[in-house]
Amino acid sequence: MRNPRAGGLLARLARICYNVSHTRPVLRTWRSEVDVKSIHSVVVFGGFLGLLAAHAAEGLRPETEQAAVAEQLTAAQTLAACTAIIPTEPCLLKGTLTVRKLRGIVLAEHPFRLLMEWGANPPSAECLLLDPAGTSLVERAVLTRPAGQPARIRLYSGPEQKPEEAPPYSARIRGTDITWLDLTLDFLWWKNVRFDDTPRGESQNGRDCDILVASPPGPIPGCAAVRVWVDRQLKCVMQAEQVGPQGDTVRKMWVQRVKKMDNRWMIREMEIETLNSGHRTRLFVDEATAP
Repeated sequence: MRNPRAGGLLARLARICYNVSHTRPVLRTWRSEVDVKSIHSVVVFGGFLGLLAAHAAEGLRPETEQAAVAEQLTAAQTLAACTAIIPTEPCLLKGTLTVRKLRGIVLAEHPFRLLMEWGANPPSAECLLLDPAGTSLVERAVLTRPAGQPARIRLYSGPEQKPEEAPPYSARIRGTDITWLDLTLDFLWWKNVRFDDTPRGESQNGRDCDILVASPPGPIPGCAAVRVWVDRQLKCVMQAEQVGPQGDTVRKMWVQRVKKMDNRWMIREMEIETLNSGHRTRLFVDEATAP
């Protein structure tokens, strides 16, 4: 029997592909914009591509910094709090990944569409990577998270959607600094987690955070652990670093700006840098709406 939810997802995906080829605007624009230092309700949703604040989840967060301190959560409870407030309603994002040298010279641009349905069974997301003109489909990734299991990735290439071998989590996405680990945020579900040797500090955007170290349940090439900055009051990821086999930081990601739309905050801009590579990737979200 055909899964009606899967049919609905495919129908929405077909509409997205139609809008790609016809370049017809389908998403609402932003209402306001702030630096992330001044925001008071942000939450990670379906990977850093979908940083989203859910108005309905605000009651799950401590109202003051003093209340956050009084909670005295363990490292595992702190990480679990990040997943507990992930919104489940469908969301569609449109934006661009820009790879550039540290001096600002643009090396490549990749328009994208991201359709997220973390309320589905199992939770799922689809990412469309387009050609530089934004008119032709280059790659499609289908992400699912079965209960109690790692995220699964199915990859298809070209307009004909040729199935490709599932990539490792540490693989870079189309030459950008973003990896599949970033897109799935699989480390939020890892069970082996502890506080860092420096358990508290400011993120790169100035937020007071608990600093955690999560180790993968199985080997991931080039990734021994992920160091995570969790906002002490908002209970969301503000920054993350990939730790290499020698204990050194090999990549880092941080939120730059967010914007408000319909009483929720969503990512506007973030940076991902591969250390000692001479380049970084800017993720910029132009528009967002319900599909």
